This record gives sequence, C-alpha cells and structure tokens, in this order.
Amino acid sequence: MSSFSVERSSCRPAASIAEWIRRGVPRGTLVGPGFEPTTYGYRRGGALPTTAQRITDVVAGLPEGAWIAGWAAAYVHGVDRLDGLDDHTMAKLPIPVLLPPGQRRRTTSGISYRQSTLIPRGEVFEGIPVTTALRTALDLALLAPDLTEAVVALDAILAARMLTYDRLQRAGAKLPPRRGARQARAAIGLARAGTRSSWESRLRMFAGQQLGLVDLEVNRPVFDPEGRLLGIPDLLDLEAGLAMEYDGATWRAERTAGHRDRAQHREDNEREERLERAGLVVVRVEKDDLTHYQRKLTERISAAQEDGLRRDRTRDRWTIDKPEGWLGLPA
Repeated sequence: MSSFSVERSSCRPAASIAEWIRRGVPRGTLVGPGFEPTTYGYRRGGALPTTAQRITDVVAGLPEGAWIAGWAAAYVHGVDRLDGLDDHTMAKLPIPVLLPPGQRRRTTSGISYRQSTLIPRGEVFEGIPVTTALRTALDLALLAPDLTEAVVALDAILAARMLTYDRLQRAGAKLPPRRGARQARAAIGLARAGTRSSWESRLRMFAGQQLGLVDLEVNRPVFDPEGRLLGIPDLLDLEAGLAMEYDGATWRAERTAGHRDRAQHREDNEREERLERAGLVVVRVEKDDLTHYQRKLTERISAAQEDGLRRDRTRDRWTIDKPEGWLGLPA
C-alpha cells in the first residue's frame, strides 16, 4: 500500500470559511492556531499536515477542469519517493496544479499554478483529480530544472511501477518540439527501474557526467563462487570491479536516521567487508559528497576505478551469475 493511501485514511477535508461559520465555528476562531489556511477562503481544522492532507486541502478549492499535477500527482499514483519534500533542504514543495486554458490563479507559497495550452486530461484516483500517469511523468521530465532531476523523477516513477519503461519510451519518442523535449527524451534514455532512492539516482548521474561511467549496473546482486549472496551494491562497474554505495539508500533515509542508524551502519560495514574480501573496490558516498565535495568525490571514484582496473582478476571471488533457485532476497 502506498504512503498516500495510508495517509489518506486520516485526512480531513478543508471547508470554506462560510461553511465553518454555518457549522457554528465563530469567525474569530477561524484565524486561530486550530484552523490552518489552505487555499483562498478555505481552512482546515485539527488535522496533521501530512503530504496527503496537503494535497487534499488543495483539492477543496480546485477550479473546475483543473488537476493536481507534477510530484503531487505522482505521489497520489503511488510514487512514495516524490513526497513533496525538497531532498536538499527538506522544505515543503508547493503543490503543482494544472489549469485548463483560460483559467488563471496566482501562485502562492503552497500552490504552484500552471496553465495548459490544451484541455488537460486527468483521472480521479482515490478521490483526488490528478493528471494521468503518463502526463505526470512527461511533465516531470519536461519541467525538471536539469537533466539529473528529470532522471531522478523518472527513476522514482519506474521503481514504483507507475509506468512501464516501454510505454514511457514510446511517449518520449512522440514528444513534439517544445521547451524541455530534448531533456525529457534524454532523461527517458537514462532512467532505470531498479533504483532505490533519489540520491542513488543522483550518484549514478554524477558518475556518468563527471567520469563517463554510463554502463553501471543498478542494484545488481553479487555472489561468491559458491552461490552465497555477498551484497547488492547500489551501483556496480563490472569492468573495474567497482561498487558504489550511497549511505541513505531508502526513500525516506534523509527523513530518518537512515544509514546513520547504528544497526544499519553495522550491516553496511559487514556487507562492505564481504565485497572487498571478494575482490571488489568499494566507494561509499553520502549527501554532502554530492552537494559540497564534488571535486573530491570525482577524485575518489576515479582513484577507486583505477585500482579496480589494475586488480589481479585471478583473485576475484565474486560473480553476478545468479545461482540456480535464487529467490531474489535482499542482502
């Protein structure tokens, strides 16, 4: 069950100020701490501001013919990774709304309005009017601030099985010339279904753009010669025997302790030791490496790759060949 579905059960719909007054709530009370403004003229009372609640709040004042779009539509469709928090700052992102032609609304800190040139198509999913899965994916790729973030969004969509890669690829090939089309097609070509976190996607893009490592295996299980699972590196360069691990490879890792949890850290160390004893070179990466220490990270990965290419391959004790009957259990 998706995070949206879980949160949806505890959502409370926002109501207009006139409706609250009709229910007997004094006007003065509506400006107090128990009633939070949502859209213009609407208040929500006594509900936790979860991502699903924020989306539900916007729906209450949605103009006719408008649809929840972008990351919020993806979240409703079941893409837990796109949860409305900026991965870099943890700030809440505004909820995108796609308006039909002729409709205009002023963007606020909580809602970002965009007007469609054609009557947009959508669907009602769990009571929320959202853009279709395909339109949502293409919009995210077209409107992303750069190629990396476009790939991050598509990786999350593919991982959640919101769309198949073939369908996404066919749609990308049919995109007419427009702003962002080149980026969207490139992002579709680089997207991978097997990623486990947004920062893992950013690490893959960094390795490709800065070091030319474009054929990395994503979450490929590695075994010893006896068929025992050694681990599942986030990224694996087969030629160099280079395994890259992002510390925080779960979709909410930056929201909680993630790989800084002591038990998780111990398991990570044990897995790293198994991989290194088998002959792989391991590089561990965290968020600061990708945001503040990119030059140093480039040097680290490059040095590790060189070490891997110079290794004595006769001493390798690892393989990606799956043993017969392997069930695909995680490391």
